[in-house]
Amino acid sequence: MSDAQRKLPDDPSPQRVDIPMADERHRLAARRENALRSLLELGRELTVALDLYETVDLLMFNLMGQLGTARSAVWLVPEENNTRPVLIRVHGFHRAAIEAIGAAGADWLRERFQNDRSPALAWALREPVGVAEFELMRHAEIALFAPLHTHGEPLGWIALGPRVDGSAYSPEDLQALEAALGIVSVSLENARLYNRAREANRQLRATNEHLSELDRLKTEFLSNVNHELRTPLAVVLASLDLAVSQGAGESRMQSLLEASLNQSRKLNGMIENLLTFSDVQNARLKFDMVTDDPAPVLEACVEERLPGVTEGLRELRFRRAPSAPRARFDRQQLQLIVNELIDNAVKFTPRGSHVELRIDGCAFEGAEWARIELSDDGPGVPPERAASMFNSFEQGDGSMTRVAGGLGMGLAFARTLAERMGGSLTVECQLGRGCTFRLMLPAERGA
Repeated sequence: MSDAQRKLPDDPSPQRVDIPMADERHRLAARRENALRSLLELGRELTVALDLYETVDLLMFNLMGQLGTARSAVWLVPEENNTRPVLIRVHGFHRAAIEAIGAAGADWLRERFQNDRSPALAWALREPVGVAEFELMRHAEIALFAPLHTHGEPLGWIALGPRVDGSAYSPEDLQALEAALGIVSVSLENARLYNRAREANRQLRATNEHLSELDRLKTEFLSNVNHELRTPLAVVLASLDLAVSQGAGESRMQSLLEASLNQSRKLNGMIENLLTFSDVQNARLKFDMVTDDPAPVLEACVEERLPGVTEGLRELRFRRAPSAPRARFDRQQLQLIVNELIDNAVKFTPRGSHVELRIDGCAFEGAEWARIELSDDGPGVPPERAASMFNSFEQGDGSMTRVAGGLGMGLAFARTLAERMGGSLTVECQLGRGCTFRLMLPAERGA
């Protein structure tokens, strides 16, 4: 396609071409039939799409095929007020230019679609957007913008490039576009409600699990403290018992010694009771080790976390290599490790980030391992700080504590679980390029 064909028209009126009336009717009927089929196909595919990113992909490729364009981009507005739209997908456009347009044009696009929800052709935006923004839009070869909205609330908008055959978008094309966006907007809203409910349920379960873990930590603390108290208390009891049995001192002093001995014995009984209680509580953290395929456990974790992660406008994906082996692990503890890693990735990456969980096999130090990695493309941390990320009550970047929250115990707990299963948990980070956490589990021999 030539530059002249790709250039946005200054005048939206197509060139006059004499077409026989019958041929024109047949052409319009064919285009309407094609648009109807595309809408039916889109609606059918969206009935099973509850993944925000999958829904956007279906929309983009359906519209590009229906309208005959090779370029599209989609922004979505986070649910929080006064936040900028997030660029979710770009196809065919130069990404840097599209990101610049999204940053510069968020306010006037929001205002434009608040009052008028019909598609906005690029040539008609010369006045409201300003000269610099309009030239940037022309340079990026955007032909039109159209809104995604439901119940009067904006969900985002889509940008489309010019048609491949160089013809202008017709009124029939714009009607089909509005219909498709209406279907997708309802699907996106339903997905948000569904994912919000699933995430709320997951958070309730996670809260219960965290309460159980806090209870375990409490009893472990009591156990450690009680063991430390027993030694000096034993010395005190023995000394008092010896002094009382020998009848040392005056009668008044003897009564004080006997009272001290009785109280010490009560204190010792309380400590013994606490030790018994903590031993019972600690028995709940038992490892049920199995030799099995860990991939289904990982995939189930991703499916459970997907609604909440995508609701925050972050993409979460799972990938399994054909070489992924069977491994030895505890299912529940493996789930806890993966959830801690996903929580960490979501907490320290901005909206629009991508998180991937993957599994494959590798050989290391003469042994076979199942290698499970979770990587993100977030801001990362300096390599010199990566080693301290697994320290208890410490975060990779203390300056982020107020933003991200937390005590910094999750990664330390995850590493402890990995080591208890005979594996290891390490991290590699690059500042500005994200982090990759690597969980190694012993693989089954011959797997």
